Amino acid sequence: MSQTAVSPVRERPRKSLGTALALAFFLGPIGLLYASITGGVVMLIVCALVLVPILLGVSINVSIYFPVWVVCVLWAGVAAHERSPARPEAPPEGDWVREAPPEAAAGGAGVNHDGAPGRS
Repeated sequence: MSQTAVSPVRERPRKSLGTALALAFFLGPIGLLYASITGGVVMLIVCALVLVPILLGVSINVSIYFPVWVVCVLWAGVAAHERSPARPEAPPEGDWVREAPPEAAAGGAGVNHDGAPGRS
């Protein structure tokens, strides 16, 4: 008989939605790194591309940086929501409870012991 190696399944770590939003709001792309490493790196590059001309004095309006910051906060919210512990998990397929008909609940006549109508 041959044995097969079973590798453990690693779950992605859970993230707090409130923490992710607060970090992204106050720290921008650096705070986004908490919720999504890929998102944080991408937004760090975008922020650098937007900030360098502003810091060099090129005539670009500073308000262009505001939408970049908002995207960081939104991205952090979406990423953390996908991995938040508050997300309900769906029950497994076929895992349901059969409810008794109203006649059986009232101790109704004409309902046998398994809840089906018929002789008592």
